[in-house]
Amino acid sequence: MLQAALFDLDGTLLQVHTQDFMKEYIKEIARAAAPVVDPGRFSKALWDSTGAMLANRDAALTNAEVFWNDFRSRMADCHEALEPRLNDFYANEFKKLARAVDTSPLARQVVQAALDRGLRIVLATNPLFPRSAIFDRMAWAGVADLPWELVTSYEDMHHCKPYPEYFLEIAVRLDLSPGDCLMVGNDVPKDMAAAAVGMQTYLVTDYLVNPDQVDYRALVDWYGMLDDLCRWFTDGGWEQAVYDSLAVARVRRYVKEFDAGLAPLVFSEATSTVEEAARALGVEPGMIAKTLLFRAGDQYGLFVVAGDVRVSTKKVKALLGGKPRMATPEEVEEITGYRVGGVCPFALATDVPIYLDASMQRFDVIYPAAGTAHSALPITFEKLKDITLGTVVEC
Repeated sequence: MLQAALFDLDGTLLQVHTQDFMKEYIKEIARAAAPVVDPGRFSKALWDSTGAMLANRDAALTNAEVFWNDFRSRMADCHEALEPRLNDFYANEFKKLARAVDTSPLARQVVQAALDRGLRIVLATNPLFPRSAIFDRMAWAGVADLPWELVTSYEDMHHCKPYPEYFLEIAVRLDLSPGDCLMVGNDVPKDMAAAAVGMQTYLVTDYLVNPDQVDYRALVDWYGMLDDLCRWFTDGGWEQAVYDSLAVARVRRYVKEFDAGLAPLVFSEATSTVEEAARALGVEPGMIAKTLLFRAGDQYGLFVVAGDVRVSTKKVKALLGGKPRMATPEEVEEITGYRVGGVCPFALATDVPIYLDASMQRFDVIYPAAGTAHSALPITFEKLKDITLGTVVEC
């Protein structure tokens, strides 16, 4: 059960493109160091020592210790004169960089919504800055005074994103399983790496960072704009969202045993009907694989059918041995383990005969639901047959 929400800061709660902010930050801190050292030399040393922090895997050292050990070696001739200037910069000048960011009341609203849901909150920014600078940025976002259980800064943390140790350290400090935590962020390679340790993930797309242009729908549990996230926390679909996450995770784990290249896609919009799914995927309706549960007496049968095909009642009757009817929503959930609109034809709750519509073989790829009404699994007909052990029939 979800118990904690971990919020990234830059690009998530704080409306800024990180690269743009870093340019202003480097310019200003180099200016503060200029009376002591050439700005070009200083900037290079700062970047290199920050890189040492990012690469650190030694749990015995805090990020601050890694940074300063590296930085002092690069600035051996002047670090004693530099350090008080840098301390003064963070105490008095850093806050002036507020001019480089935009703010939105949504940041506070979304964190408050998480609190109102009973979730513990963590400010899970990449811990590359001193605590004072992080709290300045939190103040710009309007969230500094909220009851954060943990704020990750370079004084306290021993790892950085995207290493799994960063996310695991947070879970340990909260005394929670990673699966009880939701990582909210805008950076696909850094923030969504939380999924690798079992955390649930929500990708905020307002200031999306996706340098490799990956299809993040196959990586994250949910995604949307910051206002979507606020509604996600506050509306009546909260319980459904948690249920959906578990269902998709079940499908994801199951298919990995057969083919590591298979991965569910998740959507911000509903895909519970053939038309909705086809529109979301940009494919023809026939490629959407409907999964329908029929009952005849005490016998159930699960039929996976092309989206443009109607199942023959006579065929179902012949296969199930009696007059069939569509299963009720309650029966669907009991027999399959999924709710109507999101039934995946495998990783089922019970052992039920599966019948595959032969007409789906005309497509190179088909798209059954992946456990929820907001998901789909791209798969070939042959792979689907191998996984389900289904019987191919003419529907």
